[in-house]
Amino acid sequence: MDTHIIIKQYAEWASIAKTWLLSLSKLEAFIILTTLWTVYRIGVYTYRLFLHPLSKYPGPRLAAASSVYEMYHDIVKKGDMTFHMDELHRKYGPIVRISPNKVRLRDSSAFHELHKVGSPLIKDPGFYSLFGLANSTFSTINPIIHRKQRRILDPMFSRRSILGFENVVQEKCDLLCYKIRELEQADSKVSFHNAFVALTIDIVTEYAYAKSYNTLLNEGFVSKVSSAFDAQQEAFMVLKSFPIIAKVFQSLPPWLLMKVFPDGAGFRELEVDAEAQLKTVLEKTRNGEVKTGHRTVFLEMLEGYHNPNPQDLVHEAVSVVGAGMHTTRWILCVGALEVARNPEIAWKLYEELKTAIPNINDNLPYEQLENLPYLRGVVKEALRLGYGIVSASPRLVPREGAVIGGYHLPSDSVIEIDHYSVSHDEEIFPDSYTFSPERWLSPESKTKEKYVIAFGAGSRQCLGVNLAYCELYLAFAGIFRRFELDAVGHDHMTFSDHWMPILRGESFACKVRSRQD
Repeated sequence: MDTHIIIKQYAEWASIAKTWLLSLSKLEAFIILTTLWTVYRIGVYTYRLFLHPLSKYPGPRLAAASSVYEMYHDIVKKGDMTFHMDELHRKYGPIVRISPNKVRLRDSSAFHELHKVGSPLIKDPGFYSLFGLANSTFSTINPIIHRKQRRILDPMFSRRSILGFENVVQEKCDLLCYKIRELEQADSKVSFHNAFVALTIDIVTEYAYAKSYNTLLNEGFVSKVSSAFDAQQEAFMVLKSFPIIAKVFQSLPPWLLMKVFPDGAGFRELEVDAEAQLKTVLEKTRNGEVKTGHRTVFLEMLEGYHNPNPQDLVHEAVSVVGAGMHTTRWILCVGALEVARNPEIAWKLYEELKTAIPNINDNLPYEQLENLPYLRGVVKEALRLGYGIVSASPRLVPREGAVIGGYHLPSDSVIEIDHYSVSHDEEIFPDSYTFSPERWLSPESKTKEKYVIAFGAGSRQCLGVNLAYCELYLAFAGIFRRFELDAVGHDHMTFSDHWMPILRGESFACKVRSRQD
């Protein structure tokens, strides 16, 4: 049929429909529209329940039909979904459909299969857009672009580079110990929850752009950036369920965001500060005035990128600072509290450190600390029970589909394996909820190290893994060689899952006593 005739016919039908709609009363129009919407929703739910490619996988009917199920556990139950998965896996088996287009798998051996180098599965774009750092290495979806960016930054975060930066990490750990001693002399408690985030902020900002925030010098180790980050994580589940809100927040200027979301606006200020730092570094680079004692993330990117977009550099710096702050802080808190509340563990660690460092005021190099078996066990347990990420990093299945853990996943579906379940796999870690450095002292424990996944795995593993290890070893060694923490009787820190762990209840704070030898 002639195209002109078809267009004319459609125009006539549209005119008839318009005339008919205009002839309806408001009540008639409401009834028709409501009926059409109801029929449409019934069709959608019927498809999801019986015809969708994921319909063969078990799970709650409501979860299969609507995202409301996951939303309920994320928001109403305050980050309960990962813990609720225990019940769902007992009922439905190792793979459970938790939303219309998503399944969660409980199979520790499949974690590395899902996240391996060269995996055809990519980061879920809908999820990672929530962070507002689209062009950072962390949030970049395209594997080819990610490899190019990672190639530029990898040398900066290599073990060799971190060893060259060790003296700065040690200086910050020594300053922390000095401030702890001041609080002891004032007969005050030490808020380790604040102290450790101050430590990590000061280290990572120095590494990012050669300007430490000097948060360790603040009274009570209070940090506006940290408070803002915590506030944003509190809101994360709402943003995850209603991503349009995240887009609105990301589009607001800092002054307006401060009015709309004052608790979380400080993180935007981190971005503004990164922009200012970038401008300063660019000016000094042009004038040949850049003279820092170490390489910085900004300098590495300026030299590695061809005509870099300034906003991309800012996003990279913010993602580095954000990632290097909260996760390591939480792992330090978990490790320090678990050691302090168990006198036997604390004594064994102290005896090992005292033997290795006879003079209480000395420091042992990072590479030598790594060879202390009990300290190593403490670090591994802190990483295992600190989780890094509690829930999961969702992955999008490619068009051709994929097989993970023996299960075939259809095109454009999402699969995830949460860190929490891997850390508490009783077949790998018996009595998994107990903090036990001894589990890492046997030769066969080497085979279990790959299941300590606080930094992820594969090509998308956290860039800062080497820096974090250096911080953990130096901080634990300095604190437990010099102080006895009075935390006996304290409970574990309670938390909820907002992707990262979010503190519930009291933070870790206690009095300390300086050791005399």
